Amino acid sequence: MSLPANPRCVITGAGAGLGRALALELAKRDAHLILSDVDTNGVDETARLAMAAGARSARAMRCDVAKLDDVKALAASCERPVNLVVNNAGVASAGLIGELPVEDWRWTLEVDLFGVIHGCHVFVPFLRSQGHGHVLNVASAAGLLSAPRMGAYNVAKAGVVALSETLHAELIDSKVNVTVLCPMFFQSNIIKAMRSTDDKTRVAADGLIAKGPPAADIAKAALRAVDRGELYCVPMADGRWIWRLKRASPEVYARIAGNVIKRALR
Repeated sequence: MSLPANPRCVITGAGAGLGRALALELAKRDAHLILSDVDTNGVDETARLAMAAGARSARAMRCDVAKLDDVKALAASCERPVNLVVNNAGVASAGLIGELPVEDWRWTLEVDLFGVIHGCHVFVPFLRSQGHGHVLNVASAAGLLSAPRMGAYNVAKAGVVALSETLHAELIDSKVNVTVLCPMFFQSNIIKAMRSTDDKTRVAADGLIAKGPPAADIAKAALRAVDRGELYCVPMADGRWIWRLKRASPEVYARIAGNVIKRALR
């Protein structure tokens, strides 16, 4: 089911990057927006830009998605009906398993996985009770492809994919829909706060991000998938082809992925 006119939407991680791009795309639909982030200056700027882009309303608030009480407060601030909940807030980490500190694993999982768990835990009953709505969970192609040196990030994003698939099955007889977004590298500022044990990995990731499409392209693809009621949104062609290879021959894929990363980091 397509989003209605003037949709009421909640977006986490809206201070920059994809969250901001989604806010600006929804503003073109005359949306009412509740925008949140730990970066209050960034999310205030997104709200201002969204109003300039045509939003009916845009309210910014601080929310740390790793804290359940913050997400509950975010939900309590919303007027019904809520048409779209976007669990977008995320961080990045990289490093070999056994070398990336456990503290960085916890940080990654608390934001990237538990942030989405909290969003679904709080908002899905909200959507069920009103009888309709859509959840857009932002994962990553990393959650499908499990590339080397990204263990914590892969685990978190794979968890978001599994959570979305489970939720989709649980809501199959309802009018509440779920989409999980799995992009490859695209232009964003996620690398700025990235925790990494390997400078080569950080440099390689930075280069791939710089060469990727703009966040606006990913936001448009995500909202098309929402309008079509699609469970999976893998917006880049290379991501779709690599995912097909992995499903067709997981062991061949693992060897190729391992060798490609080794060569890239020499």
